[in-house]
Amino acid sequence: MNEVEKYKFDLDGYLLVKGLLGADHVQNCLAAADAVHQHISANIDTEPRYRSSLNVDYRFDEAYQCYSYKAMAGGGVQYIIDDFLNASEAFDSLVNHEPTMRYIRDLCVGPYRIVSSELRCRHKANTTPTHMGGPMDTRNKYEFAGRPLMDTDAQKPVVRDFNLNVVRILYALHDVPVEQGPLCVVPGSHKANFFSPFDRMDPREEPGMIPLPMQSGDAIVFTENLRHGGFPNLTEEPRLTLHLAIGPRWIASQSPLHWDDQVYVSPQAWLRYTGEQKALLPSPPAAAEHEANRLREEVRHLKFDNAQLLNDIQKIRGQESQTRAQRSKNDTRDGLFKRMRRAIISSK
Repeated sequence: MNEVEKYKFDLDGYLLVKGLLGADHVQNCLAAADAVHQHISANIDTEPRYRSSLNVDYRFDEAYQCYSYKAMAGGGVQYIIDDFLNASEAFDSLVNHEPTMRYIRDLCVGPYRIVSSELRCRHKANTTPTHMGGPMDTRNKYEFAGRPLMDTDAQKPVVRDFNLNVVRILYALHDVPVEQGPLCVVPGSHKANFFSPFDRMDPREEPGMIPLPMQSGDAIVFTENLRHGGFPNLTEEPRLTLHLAIGPRWIASQSPLHWDDQVYVSPQAWLRYTGEQKALLPSPPAAAEHEANRLREEVRHLKFDNAQLLNDIQKIRGQESQTRAQRSKNDTRDGLFKRMRRAIISSK
């Protein structure tokens, strides 16, 4: 990072980097992303299902070895494809992409680990609610260091300007004008001392929120602590962007799929990677271990669902008991009124 980039990143919490991906690189990734998008959108509601620890209902795709779910914020659909790196060798070049890693090395301490990878496909009317900003937890911290920090890769203390725990990179695979729903941010909110009091569902209503239109091949590098979201897509064309999160190796994933864990790397993708690329990712679990982890999560959620059902049954039974008691009370009252009426009539 040059001095201008360091100043702007510290001031705003993000950098728009022009042409970080070359034209051929973008073309290959876009073709692969289109294929994944079409396949996932056609199969999103089929089995096998997997519910994450944050209660998000994913579908695991055997063909592409990735997980996906859909969100409907703003009224339009968004397909979020987690672990998209597994889906095609076209994405392999994003793992240890040297122009990207130059920014990572200036922003956080190594050794590094990819902690999430998402292909996001946002259709007409979809909005990404705003989130982050303010005094977030330590995993999202933004810190200006300006002091020596131990660099495990260098095996010595290195004077660093920045000490971030998570760096987000958003790559544009095509031009993303304002009307197609670009990333939006509140510049400087990564240093805020208060949480935003504004409605998170429509980022256009928040003062200070600005859209960041992009051209094909551009990337936005930002701190997760920055308040951000996505303007609504007002066009008929879906917006396709690739998202990576990279941090020190000890940082756990913050994806709803892999919360407090690590990303999933398929055996097929692992065989394609070089040693330098493998250093950025966990090795793939054995097939039996992968399935066992999925089943453990399912059992945990079934127990949770059963507890919720029992609680609902108890509430219904309580309501029925109250209804019966009230009905009995009403019957008693009605019977009393009838006897009083007969008594009055007979007295006449």
